[in-house]
Amino acid sequence: MEEEANIATETLAELYLKGENIEEAYKIYQQLLEQNPSSIRFKEKVRELEMRLRASGDVSSGAGELPIKPKREIERTIRELKEWLNRIQKNRKRST
Repeated sequence: MEEEANIATETLAELYLKGENIEEAYKIYQQLLEQNPSSIRFKEKVRELEMRLRASGDVSSGAGELPIKPKREIERTIRELKEWLNRIQKNRKRST
């Protein structure tokens, strides 16, 4: 398992996606997000793959459900997204 963590790259995850192995790609993106918790790109990819897995019903963890994020993590993500949106809005006001 430790070897898998060493080769967990976005390129490998994308190769899994091209091969339609969504669950493996999801696991790698989760690892990448754990290593880079502020990465919006990885957060979006994990969410996208969670939705694809739920829609396909192809989930092998536990009782067929993906892990639910802790409320604290969800609230932190919402805060980060709101801050990001505020920065975008301020930049747009400056450029007009």
